Amino acid sequence: MSAPLERLLRDAAHRAEVFPVTRDRTFLAHAAVAPLPRPVVDAVTGYLHRAAGEGQFDLLCPGLADDTRRLAADLLRVDADEIALSPSTSASLGTVAGALRWRAGDRVLVLADDFPSLLLPWAGLREQGVEVATLPYRDAPLGSDEVLGAVDDRTRLVVVSTAHFVTGRPVVDLSGLGRALRGRSVLLAVDAIQTLGAFPVDARDVDFLAADGHKWLLAPAGMGVLYVRRALLDQLRVPAVGWHSLEDPKRYAADGPLAEDARRFEPGSLNVLGLLGLRAALTLLAEVGLPAVTDRLRSLRGTLVAGLTGRGYHVPGADVARWSGITAFRRDDVDADVLARHLLAGGVVTSVRRLPGPGTDHIRLAPHYYTTDDDLERLWERL
Repeated sequence: MSAPLERLLRDAAHRAEVFPVTRDRTFLAHAAVAPLPRPVVDAVTGYLHRAAGEGQFDLLCPGLADDTRRLAADLLRVDADEIALSPSTSASLGTVAGALRWRAGDRVLVLADDFPSLLLPWAGLREQGVEVATLPYRDAPLGSDEVLGAVDDRTRLVVVSTAHFVTGRPVVDLSGLGRALRGRSVLLAVDAIQTLGAFPVDARDVDFLAADGHKWLLAPAGMGVLYVRRALLDQLRVPAVGWHSLEDPKRYAADGPLAEDARRFEPGSLNVLGLLGLRAALTLLAEVGLPAVTDRLRSLRGTLVAGLTGRGYHVPGADVARWSGITAFRRDDVDADVLARHLLAGGVVTSVRRLPGPGTDHIRLAPHYYTTDDDLERLWERL
């Protein structure tokens, strides 16, 4: 356990200073929209106070975009010039859909019954004669063999999430899957929003990766990252070209070449407030240390699974050693919405999500590294 994390877990006053939400609530909904840590709030509000008196100029936050790209690249183990800054996961995956040069008869393979932003960007491709096929959901980690078995000679792109948004079902061996697909000339796009900031995500063997910052990264909503493998840049269209897409945007001329890196996918002025928050959140994560975060979340998952199954709840993946940070649970005789409201009345924040079909409402628990054992005791008391 890192020293910063150890202090957060043993010093309640310090924890409340860094994470004000802990003063009144046990927050177990980081897979939805996370509360903001104090360093993130300070970064944004500090800029706002200065901008009120000085104007919104780059000189107030020099190096902001470059710093953020570098921090994101370090987290993904890629190079900073492969990172574009994006307003959302949906926008990033939409960029990928618009960037590839599709041919009639191409096929996209997507995970079924996952979050809409994973599925919707490809739907419009049907008008171009592209088939959109799906892999059905099941309560077991998704392995490379299952994906590869569904890939045929027409498959151009496979799209997966690193963890299912309802149950947390993970994709195992993402790098191995990416290498295997590349050997078959098939591209891999990844929605990493449900694990980035919680578990290691190595993007070096995938082709595209998208994630917003408002979940496990603890950043404001509306700012995320898009990774594009450098070797693909010259093969891709730029769906939305703007002045920021150019190699030298401060030349203020429309006749220049496109940026030679992933910045070409940033068409216009960036969301400075979101960017300030994302940089602060990535900096905080680097200080705590991702290995310590991952170890803590795995420990919390084990405690939650044991406590929930012991109380008669069904927990997807309960017998799986390596899951994600999401622990979902349900019971046939319990109304998930009613129980979630009961938990909230006691200061325990959760979320309810549904898989298709009857009887599949789950309460979703998503603690984070600053969640304490006392927080879980509060959950057990309310249950």
